[in-house]
Amino acid sequence: MSNGLFQQSADAKRWYPKASVTPEGGSLGGSEGLHPDDAVQNLGGALSADIARKAEDRKICVGFVDVVGFSKLMHADEEGTFYRWTDLREEVVLPLMLQQGGKLVKLTGDGILATFDDPVAAVRWGRELQIKARARRQGLSLRISLNFCRVMRDGNDLLGDGVNIAARLQEFVSAGGIIWTQSVQDRISGDSQFEIRSLGNLPLRKLGETVAAYELVTDARYALEGAIDNSIFPSIAVMPFANPGGDKADEYLAAGISEGIISQLSGKGDLTVISRSSTLAFGRQAIEPRSVGRALNVRYLVTGTLWRSGSHIRVSAQLLDTETGRNLTGLQRDFNQSDMFAVQDEIVETALVHLLPGVLSEERRRTLRKPPTSFTAYDSYLKALDLIGDLQKDAFDRARLHLEDAIAADPGFSSPFAWLARWHSLNVGQGWSEDPQADAHKASSLARKAIDLDVRNDLALATYGHVQSYLFGDFENAVYYLDRARDANPSSSIAWLLSSVTLSSLGRGDEAIQAAERALRLSPFDQRLFVFYVFLGTVHYDAGNFDTAIKWLQRGLAENPRYTSGLRTLAVAQIAAGKPGVARKTVARLLELEPEFSVSNYRKTHRHYADPRLVDLFCARLSQAGAPE
Repeated sequence: MSNGLFQQSADAKRWYPKASVTPEGGSLGGSEGLHPDDAVQNLGGALSADIARKAEDRKICVGFVDVVGFSKLMHADEEGTFYRWTDLREEVVLPLMLQQGGKLVKLTGDGILATFDDPVAAVRWGRELQIKARARRQGLSLRISLNFCRVMRDGNDLLGDGVNIAARLQEFVSAGGIIWTQSVQDRISGDSQFEIRSLGNLPLRKLGETVAAYELVTDARYALEGAIDNSIFPSIAVMPFANPGGDKADEYLAAGISEGIISQLSGKGDLTVISRSSTLAFGRQAIEPRSVGRALNVRYLVTGTLWRSGSHIRVSAQLLDTETGRNLTGLQRDFNQSDMFAVQDEIVETALVHLLPGVLSEERRRTLRKPPTSFTAYDSYLKALDLIGDLQKDAFDRARLHLEDAIAADPGFSSPFAWLARWHSLNVGQGWSEDPQADAHKASSLARKAIDLDVRNDLALATYGHVQSYLFGDFENAVYYLDRARDANPSSSIAWLLSSVTLSSLGRGDEAIQAAERALRLSPFDQRLFVFYVFLGTVHYDAGNFDTAIKWLQRGLAENPRYTSGLRTLAVAQIAAGKPGVARKTVARLLELEPEFSVSNYRKTHRHYADPRLVDLFCARLSQAGAPE
């Protein structure tokens, strides 16, 4: 069975591109990949002068995609890596290529060669592909290189100097990155939908030349270049624990161990700890300490592996120095599932002994966070975190059910209460709530309950403070709880992020911008970067930096166009910047997502500023942008 571009496999479950070709020119599946009649036809065609090598009459944009570290991934987990890659290829890479008008030339094992008539479409394809690949959290990092050039065709293959340049450029692409040549840049320069960094002239191996190259900003690694990081503390990232057994249930257990270690390490005021949501970008990858350390800007890494046999679990962990790549210490323990949190404490203790030798063991233990007592609760909690942040309505509603299940399974576990409070706050913010006032009170009471269960739960403290300002207008109380959140966990990106908009609402613009920037530094690979970008845009709008605000807000909405808070603020920023035409288009998109939106209802459900005049100005600008009264 065939649909023209794809042919269906014998098990009728998977689709593969026809006549997949390796770099050497052979079928990926050997003689099994083609019907004998097809092979004869191809041979006859190859001898025909009609399809002999010829130069294209026009330029096309050539794009290469491959998986970073694919050989190591296959060595560690051959079958799992194969299916993760083929799923990503068939469900994301190729459909997005077709959406942008691209054409598949060939597959190259872990890579793809495609062409686009329009370089802008090729860059859009690359950007959407990297965003969706990161969101899937399958542990596969892609790199993409583009060149706009003339090519020569040899049957189904492409040849020529321009193709070679695009292929060689891949050596310079960082994990999750996209780079291109000057010829592509000439055709997209000035396009405001892309944020670009110049990489200067790059030497191309074996070609004996250098080419000017540019990189698309696809995450937050370079977002704050030039800004000063005043942190004097050692920095550490806890990588996702590997699960070589491949049991899906253990994925959540491994994630829970990683998060537990992060939570406990984060309780130390003298450590800077990268958030779990940022390190997830490196899940299932072979960890090279130096490169990961550079990407996350950390001095130390904790890595680990989990093996299970029935209720018996073996956990190994290592503390690595990212400057030297040296293994500073290791830990391996066999235990029953019920003893997991004692092992977590031991792993934390080992790390702290190397980082903070002057702190006594008993003082360290007093700072450790309270762990949950139920794996069922933890499973439901982690499933909710997978669903809550992408703002897909159906998934968002399912996240609430998982959080309620976690609370029912373990009423003493504070984090699900905190996230359910955050859920109700987002429900109001997205315009989905049927009773915003009831949701606001629910968010407040749930966050309060989480604090009662764990007075050092930074998410609960920060959420409670944010709800007090954003939904109730109690800014003084909000600041008190947001300060407590940052004191409880100075490395909490969400505490710094939620603090930023409250500080901004009080007119403390410089502090607000610094808080939002610090949040972004703490989680540069966050799975939900769009929230960080929108908040940074919001505080820049409040500070009167309208063009900067628009840049950040547009970046956030490029990552997730469903975030209605970002659309509202973008519209008023565009009005403030003297761009009423584009502001009206922004409001039109807002009304598609929130058809019942009105300025009067917005006034009733949101307490955006301590100064009523700023509320009036914000609402007046919404009206000027075309929002219904």
